[in-house]
Amino acid sequence: LMRGVGPDFTTAGIVAAVEHRLPGGNHLRLGYANGDALVMPAAVHAAGLAQVFSAARPHRAQAYSISLSGTLDGSGTRWRASYRWQPADPVTSVASYAVNAAEPYLNIHMRQPICRQRDGVGIEALLDVRNLLAEGYRPYVLNDGSLLVFAQDQRSFGGGVAFTF
Repeated sequence: LMRGVGPDFTTAGIVAAVEHRLPGGNHLRLGYANGDALVMPAAVHAAGLAQVFSAARPHRAQAYSISLSGTLDGSGTRWRASYRWQPADPVTSVASYAVNAAEPYLNIHMRQPICRQRDGVGIEALLDVRNLLAEGYRPYVLNDGSLLVFAQDQRSFGGGVAFTF
C-alpha cells in the first residue's frame, strides 16, 4: 500500500451536510463535497512508476453521500451504512480535506455490546467493511510488466473486540 500525490497538488472547495433525526433514534445524513482530485489519463501503458505519477493532474470534481445510522432496539447494536458517489476518473478521493466525510463507496460499520457493567466497563465486538463493492480501482501496466492499481479507497474487512473502561 502506497500513497502518492501529484506535483504541487493542493485543493480547496466546499463541503456541506444536512442531518435529520428519524424515528427510533436513527439518523439520516446527506452530504456534498466539491474539490480537486488527481486524475490519470485512461491509458498509461508501458510506463515507469515515475512516469505514471507525473501524468497525474488535478481536476475539479464533486461527490455526493448518504449515510444512515442508529441503534437496534433490544440488542443495542450501533450501526452506520454509507455510500459516497464520486466520479470514476479520479485516483484519489474528492475533497480529501473534508473532515467527517463519508468514505468513498459502500461502507458498513457495526458495534455490538457483548458485556456491559454498571460502572461503564464493557466489551464490544466491531465490524468494519469498507468499499464493499470494490469500486474506484484504476489499473496501470508498468514497463516491467507489473501491475499498478490506484484506488480511491481500498476494499477491506475488519473486525475485533474493543474494551471500554
